[in-house]
Amino acid sequence: MIYKNIDELSKQVGGSLRLTTLIMSRARQLVKRASPLIETDTDDPIRIAFSELLQSKIKLNDVGEQVAKVLESKKVESPLESEQKS
Repeated sequence: MIYKNIDELSKQVGGSLRLTTLIMSRARQLVKRASPLIETDTDDPIRIAFSELLQSKIKLNDVGEQVAKVLESKKVESPLESEQKS
């Protein structure tokens, strides 16, 4: 297998931590019996997830940004904030 430069892959997904998160999340899915998105001769979930990323079969969703937006829209004043305004 030809491996791309890790720096290039991390830039593709938005950073090395996101790259790690993506590989780990997909590997967990594969361990729980998700079907691979590629043809492979290995049963190692990390290798399969990495190969799927190399072939652009998987991508990272920005769930963190969506959660932050939801929390921000439902922001409730804390009792301390209410007292300071009075």
